[in-house]
Amino acid sequence: MKTKTCATCKTDHDVMYRVQIRKGKIWIFVCEACCRKHQRGDYYRYGGTWKGSRH
Repeated sequence: MKTKTCATCKTDHDVMYRVQIRKGKIWIFVCEACCRKHQRGDYYRYGGTWKGSRH
């Protein structure tokens, strides 16, 4: 199973969420816990789910 590192908390996870948290076109991958924190932000945008078990 593959993993990615969360852009916010820097831990490895096998399920990540592609989000935008700032104005602009930069997408980052974050874990579920960090995704919930960022959802309250003004520029939050969800872009899909990455699953390490499918790759």
